[in-house]
Amino acid sequence: MRKTVSILLCAVMIVACVFAFGGCTPAEKLSYDVVLLTDGGTVSDSSYNQSAWNGVSEFAEGAGMTSRYYQPVLDESGIVSAESAMSYVDLAVKSGAKFIVLPTAVYESVAYEGAQKYADVNFLLIDGTPKAENGEVASADNLMSVTFDDLQSGFLAGYNAVISGNQKLGYFGENNEISRKYGSGFIQGAAYAADKAGIPTVLEYADYDSPSIDYDYSFTVTANYKKISDIEEDVFKVNVVNGTGSGVYTEGSNVTITADPAPEGKVFDRWEVKSDTEGVKDSKVNLSTKTKTVSNLLVEKCDATITATYKDAESTLYPVTVLNENGTAYSTQYIGSGESCEVIAPAADFGMVFDHWNINSEEEGVIDDLNAKDTWVHMGEKELTLEPVYIKSVVPTFNVTVVTGEGGDGESEGSGAYVAGDKVSLKAALPKEGYIFYNWSNSDVNGYGAGISMANEYYPITTFDMVNRYQAVVEKMYNKGVSIIYAGGNQEGTVVSDATWSYNFPVKAIGSEIWQSGWTNYYSTSIKDYAAAVKACLGDFKGGEAFVGNCSNNCLSMSYVDEAFAEGYNSTYAALGDGTLILKPAAAVGADVSTAYPSKCLTVNYWITED
Repeated sequence: MRKTVSILLCAVMIVACVFAFGGCTPAEKLSYDVVLLTDGGTVSDSSYNQSAWNGVSEFAEGAGMTSRYYQPVLDESGIVSAESAMSYVDLAVKSGAKFIVLPTAVYESVAYEGAQKYADVNFLLIDGTPKAENGEVASADNLMSVTFDDLQSGFLAGYNAVISGNQKLGYFGENNEISRKYGSGFIQGAAYAADKAGIPTVLEYADYDSPSIDYDYSFTVTANYKKISDIEEDVFKVNVVNGTGSGVYTEGSNVTITADPAPEGKVFDRWEVKSDTEGVKDSKVNLSTKTKTVSNLLVEKCDATITATYKDAESTLYPVTVLNENGTAYSTQYIGSGESCEVIAPAADFGMVFDHWNINSEEEGVIDDLNAKDTWVHMGEKELTLEPVYIKSVVPTFNVTVVTGEGGDGESEGSGAYVAGDKVSLKAALPKEGYIFYNWSNSDVNGYGAGISMANEYYPITTFDMVNRYQAVVEKMYNKGVSIIYAGGNQEGTVVSDATWSYNFPVKAIGSEIWQSGWTNYYSTSIKDYAAAVKACLGDFKGGEAFVGNCSNNCLSMSYVDEAFAEGYNSTYAALGDGTLILKPAAAVGADVSTAYPSKCLTVNYWITED
């Protein structure tokens, strides 16, 4: 992501020069009638910014007006701040803007603030509801907003899914009002098509975060072992003293050897190596380096003992202690003044997530990120103690239980609660006498793989990045025979398309965001047409009113409809547009949708605990 040092500098650069007729127009003479502020993205993003810009430029050209866009600078969290957005509104007004177009809900408060500040300029908010600074819905005589009929969008998706030949459908929703509109529309569209054709159809409906759902997102990772007698290759025992990497390995294995943190007053000195196989010299123990705390061992034809040794520190060392949640020491490192080290919080208990560190220092620059569970600290001339603080998760946690399989001796490490993107560290228990660590395996509560990818599943110390476990719900649908799934209104909806890559037989996803229409693993996408809405509103601006984009004004569509079914689709679309076909309101949040929309041919299963 590019970061601009100064918003003011960026603004000056934007308006400094416009190339026209081979010349450069002085900034004070520039004037633009219609100005679009993107949500931080580009106008070639194949998404809402591009659609909105198409509407602005087409309207301006047809009306004989000038137009331009500004791409506001994103802050460090990746959003357009209100302060930054208002600086671009100010710039647009100075440039003579008569209309300022603001796409997406990012601008809900900015649209109202701008309308209050500049009463002679018309503001158009696309796909959002104007709100005052306190969050309450607000209106202004020079502010028009656009919303879209999510119920009709869902209907088109459900209708298209059935007419294209699917009899087992899925809806992956979220327990909120917007998702309920999409989902209720999807049911009605599927029922309308199924009843009209007389085709028995089943729809599996799930809200991943509904209080009524007790879906278990947890999974188990197992350290597996084999009897050495069952291994055809030669195996050799490696004993690491004062470090990690011990185990029984086959010849040719690459083993990472890591020294334990140095004791108080000591620093790491070197590795000492010794062959434990009679007749094999110590020099045959092939270590990549003997002077660094992390080294690589290439296992050759001998058992070996590798020992980390330490020496007295030349200067004062200070302890860096990470505590467990109960206040006991989780890890301690001794670091010299001016040096740095990495600290990692223990895994959270089930149902909890890491929130921040409490640290016994108020000095600036001591810790890189107080809110990161894996961060760096920089030592001064006093000991550091870091206490991790955990909070209850507001969404289902992704719980991992690490177990030791038959042949292992003791507990394997890595159990805890994680969120998507966390790096999970695994450490297998040492094998019992006569056994060798073989590999890691994983499975969810239904016996399916959890979709994780390990750095090395055949090594006892490894890592993996936690995937979005909401995908487990989608995969369960596909495993039950569902052939196509829609996730309109669900912020986790991209897992529907992600899940399709896991199957070697045809399963389909229906998207609900304009940028998803070009993805090959989406069968089709329900489109909210920003361009059509912008042109309609700028052509007939009505301040203080809300414009609803729907089938009557061609602001909704499906990105793909099979030509064989286009006639039926078009006639149904027209019926929605002229009011011949009227949809029932969305089911209430928390309602059981399986009984909300009676149908002769469509059966809705509102689930998730049943197999």
